[in-house]
Amino acid sequence: MSKRNLAKAMPSGSRVFLPAQAERKKRIESQLLEVFAQWGFRQIVTPAFDLYSPGSGGLVRDSQTFRLVDMETGGLLALRSDVTPQIARLAGTMLADHPRPLRLSYVTNVFRHAHVAGFLQREYWQAGVELIGLVSLEADVEMIAIAMECLERNGVENIRMSLSHAAFIRGLLDAVRLEEGLRSEVLEAITRRDASGLEGLLKPFLSKEEDVRILLELPDLFGDGKILDRALRTIKNASSRRAIKELKQVERMLELYGLSDRIVFDLSDFRNIDYYTGILFDGFVEGWGYPVCCGGRYDRLLGLYGSDALGTGIAIDVDQLLLVAPNGDMDGLGGDFLVIDFTLEKRIGIRVARELRAGGWRVARDIIRRGLNESLEYARRAGVSRCIVVDKDGDKTGHFRVIEPSGKKSTTIHLEELLVWVTGLERKI
Repeated sequence: MSKRNLAKAMPSGSRVFLPAQAERKKRIESQLLEVFAQWGFRQIVTPAFDLYSPGSGGLVRDSQTFRLVDMETGGLLALRSDVTPQIARLAGTMLADHPRPLRLSYVTNVFRHAHVAGFLQREYWQAGVELIGLVSLEADVEMIAIAMECLERNGVENIRMSLSHAAFIRGLLDAVRLEEGLRSEVLEAITRRDASGLEGLLKPFLSKEEDVRILLELPDLFGDGKILDRALRTIKNASSRRAIKELKQVERMLELYGLSDRIVFDLSDFRNIDYYTGILFDGFVEGWGYPVCCGGRYDRLLGLYGSDALGTGIAIDVDQLLLVAPNGDMDGLGGDFLVIDFTLEKRIGIRVARELRAGGWRVARDIIRRGLNESLEYARRAGVSRCIVVDKDGDKTGHFRVIEPSGKKSTTIHLEELLVWVTGLERKI
């Protein structure tokens, strides 16, 4: 669909999944849910409408949230911009008496007003898990391992996981004691990896606090485990040192999963410093500029909703995963069979369709009056695997034909052979 036609059909920033795309999306999401279940997570479904809570996801997320008036109470509601706060609220209310840890998974859409690669986007599809009530670096490592398995299960190669720690930069900023306005400017410069801008902002503090110098080095603190040792030799404040030591522990534990060679460290990544509290990670595919997944520990958020202040999770960007995952075998997305019945009462066609569906096959009936060639052309264009053709004398002969849409192969089957034939069918997709 062209951008012009989409603009006529849907609001700007909307996403439409046409049948073949919807089928592929469903396959990918099914793979994700299967991985989640194999790791012991149970699926939960949350509402699209949420209670509006200013700042629960940080200032940036709050500015992207769609708000509307509750017609029942007159208060403010929001379209779900993030699933984690909803699950955190449920953990402290409906699931308060459930044994810990909670292992919950989801596949859903979220709504935010944001620009991706210069284009407006309002709706995002994501899948993820939340592990609540467990304070352990092993829990954070498990999130990374699950994320990697999800991507690999969908055929994604050359994955790299970038790790950081929210407490690392927070400890540096607290040590320097910057006032709020300047603190925001410094964080913005770190995000842009603007070394000269950082130096200009922090120059007045260079002689007062040793940890200022590591702030200046942040744009270069990216790479393997050696950068952790480099930072540890320089940093003085206890919070940042503890963060580095936790990252080193995570690196050692990831060796047990055989994933240490897929890990890089980026100490300049702090993401939402008000939301996350511990280990952070982003999953990238080499040659692709946007993360395919992200996650981390968010203990402070859970405390806002009266739950155990312990939680970690991952979110997989299904939209991005659709772009980087191999297409796979896309034949037959139009269905397994198209039944073309030229008899008056259509009894044979209906019976064959019913038996095929009972056997788990996807079957459509061609109920438009047209010639066989036109129906086969439709089947080719729609991606149908095989056609069932009942000729005009089918009621008398009891036969039907199985034809490939190309018309090259044809097999004749008698109704008495129907059940045996259906049972012995081999799938092409």
